[in-house]
Amino acid sequence: MFIAVGNSINGGAGTGTGSGGGGSNRTAPVFQLLVSPTDRVPKFYQLSFTSQSVFPFSVFIGETEYVINSTADIVSGQTSQLGVPVEASVSFGAKFQLGFGRGGSANINKIFRFDNLIVGRDAFDDVEDRDYSGVTTLPARILDDLSFCFSSATGLPSNIGLWDVSNVVDFLGMFNGVPESAMSDANVALCLEGWDSVGQGTSVDATDMFGTVVSGGGPRTLSESTYPNAKTAYDNLIANNSWDFTGSFNWIA
Repeated sequence: MFIAVGNSINGGAGTGTGSGGGGSNRTAPVFQLLVSPTDRVPKFYQLSFTSQSVFPFSVFIGETEYVINSTADIVSGQTSQLGVPVEASVSFGAKFQLGFGRGGSANINKIFRFDNLIVGRDAFDDVEDRDYSGVTTLPARILDDLSFCFSSATGLPSNIGLWDVSNVVDFLGMFNGVPESAMSDANVALCLEGWDSVGQGTSVDATDMFGTVVSGGGPRTLSESTYPNAKTAYDNLIANNSWDFTGSFNWIA
């Protein structure tokens, strides 16, 4: 899980005086932690960090601040209310990869924003609530491999077509098993149109984009007459950029 902070919601590190005071150098909640399984209380969790930024940076679990000075630092805590999420956020400018200790006893329950995320193949592996339909922000950065990125998601943001995926070379199974109820044909069409509008690399693997592993996967059937612009974009990506859409789309008149 890559987390990267793109902006500070709750103010800068200011040094104001008077009743207003200075702002705190911290973001609004980025994700929730959910301690599981629900077998006993209190339950302990540990988070370790592989930094992608300059030390130090702060991690906030609830209202408690932890200063991370090196990759050796961990955040340990416990909860006596199993199943009750703990909100977590990070300091402005922090960028790091989360890791979990104690046998994976702590998972990310819900993602609040994408503007603080570096999105890639393994971006959402530790997320339990896979409904992202309420997220309206754009990712801070998009890696070159989005294969199986949203596998089994129950809801997706409607703005994926606005993502700058010019660096992506692998879309294999990106929406593996995602049902039409979570990603409409119209949103799929907007993705094709949006991706075609951005300068793309060549030889991009977009095979089995909707997957066949999970029930409900397989090629997405789209009507060329209903979505002519999407069909044009689809043809352009193949002809001009050598995209391989094998098993991803079934176009009908």
